[in-house]
Amino acid sequence: MTTKFKILFMVDLLNEYYANLQCRDFSIVASAETALVLQNHQMMYKTIGNKLVVLVKVQTDAGNEDKPMVPMAASTRFLFYLNLNEPLFTTVTNLDIDRYRLEQRYYFSNLYRNKSGDSLFLSKQIADYEGIATTYSPGDLVDDGSGIIYECIQKTTGGNDTTETDFWFKRGAEQYVSSGDMINCIARNNRFQATTAATQFTIQVFGLDTATSTYTLPIPITKNTVLSDVATKAVPVDLSELLPGRYKIQINTDVFDVFVDDTVIYQNLFGVIEIFNHLPATSDFALLDAAGKVKDKQVGGNLQWLRYQVRFANRLAFWKYMTPRQGVKAITDKTNTYQFVQSPPLPAKPDYFQSDLPIPIKETPVKYDLELNKPISDEPPAAPNPNPHITGMLSRKEPGKDYYCTIYLNY
Repeated sequence: MTTKFKILFMVDLLNEYYANLQCRDFSIVASAETALVLQNHQMMYKTIGNKLVVLVKVQTDAGNEDKPMVPMAASTRFLFYLNLNEPLFTTVTNLDIDRYRLEQRYYFSNLYRNKSGDSLFLSKQIADYEGIATTYSPGDLVDDGSGIIYECIQKTTGGNDTTETDFWFKRGAEQYVSSGDMINCIARNNRFQATTAATQFTIQVFGLDTATSTYTLPIPITKNTVLSDVATKAVPVDLSELLPGRYKIQINTDVFDVFVDDTVIYQNLFGVIEIFNHLPATSDFALLDAAGKVKDKQVGGNLQWLRYQVRFANRLAFWKYMTPRQGVKAITDKTNTYQFVQSPPLPAKPDYFQSDLPIPIKETPVKYDLELNKPISDEPPAAPNPNPHITGMLSRKEPGKDYYCTIYLNY
């Protein structure tokens, strides 16, 4: 019997800030349990640029070619940690900073089976626009109902739908990471807050039922009752028997959707990627095909394999050009996409010019012309783009939660 390694699956990390989309801002590390799974199944993983690649040793004998050398049980899963190495990422990326500060972290999984076109996303499908029933703030993402994603650029509570360009920026048909991908992460010894005070609390834990892909499978724990001498809402819960992973925790009538993992908490990780093997072979997200073979093969002369992606949207922000010398007459966008409004307005001299709409922050500069009171050349100089490396360049104002890029001019 001869063998070779093939790709079991790959995860591309993408960010629309970068000109080539490749997001290399993370290190990706297998959990201790996953490292053992890889070892026992003659697999290995590598991070190559912006890609996580998991390789598996496969058979080459006729009839069994491309089958894993060591069969995988349906319950096999892979857990990888995302450790953010580049602080610039939080400036240039559309992130829900408020939830991140509340110890919520990003959770990506093939369980979502979120497909758009030919792309397989590990992020959760973005929810449809809900109209006047929902308040949207800048940065929120919605689907217009036809698979086109829009980003809120102005807080709306009155049913301003996605056709109103003063409130929404059209992103396109890709599926992006959103606040819907965030989950409460807790240590294995955690204090929960119940909604109703009591002297006795019954703790129930539910894990993933692979038959339904829902978190409804009861998992027994030893310390399933908490007693208190006085009525309280604070409930200390010991989950030390659980493996790292996602669970539903029920405390009396309260239900908590949590990711239990000391490593995520104590190493302050950005998020996790969890890949499961139990999906039906008919699913594009399944690790193996109907014959139990890996999907790394040649089709029509081209190599293809199971390729997931996690796609981040770049940050949108108002661009605010400060003119301390008051020597700028106007700032012009030749495409007429954006207008830069002078403040204070004419006939006063300008203190700054601000874009009328938020502008995407990109690695590749965009060109806006500076019209000076005293021209220094035949061609107008280009207005500089925001420099995300400058501390304090990006700011946010409440209550609308609008982001601003402040750029100082020498005119």
